[in-house]
Amino acid sequence: MARARQTAPGVGERIQSLVGKDQTLEQFAQKIGVSSRTLGNYLRGEREPSYEFLRRVRTICGADINWLITGEGTAERALAVRGEAPNQVSIPRYAIQASAGDGAVVLSQEIEDFFTVSPDWLARYLPKGAKAGIIEARGDSMEPTIADGDILLLDFSISSSVVSDGGVFVISVDGALLVKRLQLTVDGHILIRSDNDLYEQEKVTREFADERITVHAKVVWAGGPIRKR
Repeated sequence: MARARQTAPGVGERIQSLVGKDQTLEQFAQKIGVSSRTLGNYLRGEREPSYEFLRRVRTICGADINWLITGEGTAERALAVRGEAPNQVSIPRYAIQASAGDGAVVLSQEIEDFFTVSPDWLARYLPKGAKAGIIEARGDSMEPTIADGDILLLDFSISSSVVSDGGVFVISVDGALLVKRLQLTVDGHILIRSDNDLYEQEKVTREFADERITVHAKVVWAGGPIRKR
């Protein structure tokens, strides 16, 4: 997405000023959690920014909402998205929970808030340019690997080869969102496994998987509070 042809004076210009010199509007829109089309409408003055958009800009960029709307005050804290704070990367946390159990219905994909980490830490788990996200796990079927309430760092930029190599993934089966370990067998079937031995594994055909299972992301890191022994 190229920069907006006509940036509206006022709010549009102030939003535009938050975009880094080496950053496209598409990248900025993805960072904020809106579509490129929506961002373009805001920049051109064709739509008034929603409160949710302004809240996200405040959370990620550090920009004051009053400054965004009125122009009064300053945007000195608006550094993270512009690349002027190289020690910070914002990762969206989605308002959904994946069940490490019998399944949770997918209710929402709205961004709840953001986690800020260092790029060096993120590079340990994700390749450069990968789309990252965070959700919360519920249930005990993946213990001890993943505990109830753990936050999960996800890599959404996965290919079929990544799935074939196996690992822990966020999948949906008939509308239920699950965290499970996937393994491709030599006879072409797929094992859907839990790390908790109390749960039985399931073996499905590739045809079943293609029709009823969607692999959304790979879990590359999980963490939570220290538990009592």
